[in-house]
Amino acid sequence: MSDEVKNSDKKKVEEIHRLFVGIEQDSSDGKYDQMFLQELIMQIGELAKSADPILQKLSKYKDSLTPTMTLRHLSTIAVPFERYLKKGMADDEFLVTNTDRDHLVTERVPLHFIIDNMRSAFNVGSIFRTADTLGAQKIWLTGYTPTPHQPQVERAALGAAFVVAWEQKSFVECVNQLIKEGYQIIALETSPKAVDISVDFNFEKPTAFLIGNERFGLDKDQLEIATEVRRIPTFGIKNSLNAGVAAAIAGYEWRKQFNEQQVKV
Repeated sequence: MSDEVKNSDKKKVEEIHRLFVGIEQDSSDGKYDQMFLQELIMQIGELAKSADPILQKLSKYKDSLTPTMTLRHLSTIAVPFERYLKKGMADDEFLVTNTDRDHLVTERVPLHFIIDNMRSAFNVGSIFRTADTLGAQKIWLTGYTPTPHQPQVERAALGAAFVVAWEQKSFVECVNQLIKEGYQIIALETSPKAVDISVDFNFEKPTAFLIGNERFGLDKDQLEIATEVRRIPTFGIKNSLNAGVAAAIAGYEWRKQFNEQQVKV
């Protein structure tokens, strides 16, 4: 098969993939745009003319697409086409269904995140999303950490950046303000002196988790200004977690114990 034919086939599958994504994103109410659905069925059927046996096999999926199929069924059929393109779907490309709450959370808990000198817009967006699911009050962006004004942050946050309060400030100003307001600053780091996140931790106090650069972590002076330095234990060859994952684990441990304390009161 010539390179020209291969490129032509790939373009056809890419167009099919775009149709899948478009139909999925426009169908949160369970109804499909019939014009686009018929176009998708036609284009998948056209793959039967390809010399590629894999595409010939994929062409048979046209018979599985119906106006009454579920969204899960549609997404399942899309998977073989994604794999043909060797395409990994990012979170922001999937459909955000209407199972999300349709109201704002007004009673948020005294939990903040300070993100200092983080490079990855995806990690920042992920922490926004985590903060919202925890009912956290605010996120502080210090140093060169990207803000929700950057599209990559907004996409990874999946709308959370619109509902979680955030502020861009210098690190020192941010920490001093939180300490003055009665917050304990908990640095998440793999420092030798760090204590396991679940050991004797006061979850009743307002808390701000401090997270640093993905590669270099937090500076010595930042660790010294923190109330405590905590680590999330790991059990493999890697001694640390992705920054966004670490924020989620620490945040959920805090929220779980915070809720338990509220029940006891």
